[in-house]
Amino acid sequence: MADIFLSIPEKNLISPLDFSTLIPDIKKKYGPFLKFASENSKIPVEVLASFIAVESGGNPKAGMNLITTGLMQWNRNFAANTLEGEKKLGRLTPAEQEKLASFGITFDKNGKTRQITQADQVKPELNILIGSIILGQLADSLFDGGKFQGKWAVDSNNKLRLDRMIAVYNAGPYGNIGSLARKGNHATPYDLAQAVNNATTKSYIAKILGKNGAMDVQK
Repeated sequence: MADIFLSIPEKNLISPLDFSTLIPDIKKKYGPFLKFASENSKIPVEVLASFIAVESGGNPKAGMNLITTGLMQWNRNFAANTLEGEKKLGRLTPAEQEKLASFGITFDKNGKTRQITQADQVKPELNILIGSIILGQLADSLFDGGKFQGKWAVDSNNKLRLDRMIAVYNAGPYGNIGSLARKGNHATPYDLAQAVNNATTKSYIAKILGKNGAMDVQK
């Protein structure tokens, strides 16, 4: 991932929650896991901690009745595809492959891996690692296991459009919200938040990028 920058807080966005207590707690509990994932995916610790805060509140067993479970609430049905895409593109670092193997996730000669289960999702270290790989793909405008779709995640000024990544991470790349995030001409995160037709995604953008949001409290 190329060097990028963010503007925090984004103009006109105000978080509906104050994350000043939760974020330090998440960093304390999962610090080594966040550090490892960040060093390999190049996604800043602050971003990873922010997604954890919004997705699960730091609860490793959040969403136990859902297909999206654990700290970063990613979809286990798509996790193997994501990992296989990362492997195929040569994006998995040796350290990531070694760490995945320690959890029984290896790749055969065709680059295929096993199904990812809920038991995998509730392991904090593994959940953060796979979540960071997913975000790393999104930061490079990749999705669906490694397919390109323009350069929607970074604008012409080399600014990371974390709002677009949030929308795709939260709602998927292919529906109305994903299309707005990847192809829409929304100049600011506020503009995208106003355009999406989902209150959860709109709030998600504000919770991470707004005043008193998860990123703002880490400045």
